Amino acid sequence: MVKGLLQALRSRIGRSKYQLLREAQARAGTVRQQEELGLLPRPNYAYGMLRAADLARYLGLKRVTICEFGVATGNGLIAMVDLAGRLEPESGISFRIVGFDTGAGLPHVGGYEDHPELWSAGDFPMVNKDELTKRIDGRAELFLGDIKDTVSGFIASLSENAPIGFVSVDVDIYSATCSALRCLQGPAELYLPAISMYFDDVTFFFANRWCGELRAIEEFNRDHELRKIDHDRGLLHRTIEAPALWHSQMYVAHILDHELRSQPANRQSMDLEGHINFMREFNML
Repeated sequence: MVKGLLQALRSRIGRSKYQLLREAQARAGTVRQQEELGLLPRPNYAYGMLRAADLARYLGLKRVTICEFGVATGNGLIAMVDLAGRLEPESGISFRIVGFDTGAGLPHVGGYEDHPELWSAGDFPMVNKDELTKRIDGRAELFLGDIKDTVSGFIASLSENAPIGFVSVDVDIYSATCSALRCLQGPAELYLPAISMYFDDVTFFFANRWCGELRAIEEFNRDHELRKIDHDRGLLHRTIEAPALWHSQMYVAHILDHELRSQPANRQSMDLEGHINFMREFNML
């Protein structure tokens, strides 16, 4: 009897959990609600892009730049294009979408810091550049070549009217990640004051802060007094969606020399409830 009761309780708890999720899904009538529940494709991208859109809206901007370092098959870049089509009508923010890739797979893989136990030069080649160009159909830009050679030209193309707001880094190796993070070294007005970032290769068994993307993050923080990359602590407030692996892969680049982070904004004072509503409105929690 006890065994049967326990099985019944487990079944009831399980049904309750999934029923709650299904009911929430049914009520998720807006793109924002779908994102909060993790229902959109590439939820890590959807989260970062919406964060960028909300902060751009707070600053009174109409456009924001988002980047993917490591395009490979192009599926991630296409996901950005598709998500932009969903998010733009609701957020009122348009997206400049930029992808970076060598076009020929990973560049030179060096010593232990590049994880040679896992990767070799030429891994993850872009199979068909012409086909990908056709698929994006002018809705995104491709910077092809070694990132260390292309990132400077990209920074020169940026405008304060469309600052960087979201960056995905999926280049696997330390040296390429260092090159990708150079995108954060331009004048402060070319960035949102906090930039959502996704790092793909930070959660596997061999990952450590002396190698790969994690090492590049540590060195970037060491070398930049007013530009720091830290874990995204806002995900702790997401109580509807169950914790997911990508939550631990989300970071924030803090542009501490941005004008918005230099002195308090010129606005009326708020009480506690008003301040909470203000932070929720612009997705700052």
